[in-house]
Amino acid sequence: MKLKYNAFTLAEVLITLGIIGVVAAMTMPTVINNLQNKANINKLKREYSVIQQAFQRIAAENDADFKNALSVCSDNSSDKEACLKNIFKAKLNVIQECDKNNGENLSKCFVPQAEAKQLNGKPVSIGGGYFNNDTTSGLVLNDGASLAFWLDTVNCNSYLNPVKQRCGWVVVDVNGPNSNPNTWGRDLFLFFIFANQIMPADASATDYACSGEGDEKVCYKDDCGVGTNYGLTCASKYLYE
Repeated sequence: MKLKYNAFTLAEVLITLGIIGVVAAMTMPTVINNLQNKANINKLKREYSVIQQAFQRIAAENDADFKNALSVCSDNSSDKEACLKNIFKAKLNVIQECDKNNGENLSKCFVPQAEAKQLNGKPVSIGGGYFNNDTTSGLVLNDGASLAFWLDTVNCNSYLNPVKQRCGWVVVDVNGPNSNPNTWGRDLFLFFIFANQIMPADASATDYACSGEGDEKVCYKDDCGVGTNYGLTCASKYLYE
C-alpha cells in the first residue's frame, strides 16, 4: 500500500511568511512604543521618588521648612535658577551640571527647547515656557535622568499660584538630554515645587482646564493626551491613576 503525504508547497510557505511579515511590520512599532512608554513611566516613578526624597531632606535640614533653604538665593539674581539647582544638587547623585542650558552648555544637561515636542508631534507651544528659552539650570543624575530647575520667588509667593505657595518647578527628562523622543508625556514630565511638597503638574496648575465640579473634579485627564498642552500634565495621570 502506498501512503500519500500532504504538504505545503514552497509557494504556499512563502506566501504565509510574507503575510506574517506584513502583520509583524504593522504591529511591532505599536508593541515597541507601548513597551517604551511603560519603561518611561517606571523611570518617572523612580525619579519622582528621588526628587521628593531630596526635597524632604532639604526641608528637614532647614527647620522643616523648604523656604528657609531658599534664603541663600535672590529673586533679583541672574543665577537664581543655578542657586535652586545647587540646593538640590547637594542631595542628589550628579554626574553633570549646567548653570544655564544655553551657549556651550546647551543640550549637555537638558534637551534644547526647540527640540521638545508635544504628544501630537507638533513643536512645543505652552510647554516651551517651562524651559524658559533654555535658561533653566540643569543636572544629569548618575541613573541617566536629567532635571531642569526654575525658581519663581524665594518666598514661594509666585503670582501664578500664590495660594499654593509655588516656589518654582523642575522638568524631569527620564532618559536624559541626548535620548529621544524628547516629548512631553513620554520622557519629559513637569513637577511644581511648592513650599511644602513637590507635585506633578495637572491642568489646574497650568491652564486651569480641569473637568468636573467639587469632589468629581479631576485635572489630569484633560490635558494629558489631548487638549492645549498635549502631554504637559501626564505626570499626574501616570502617578495617580
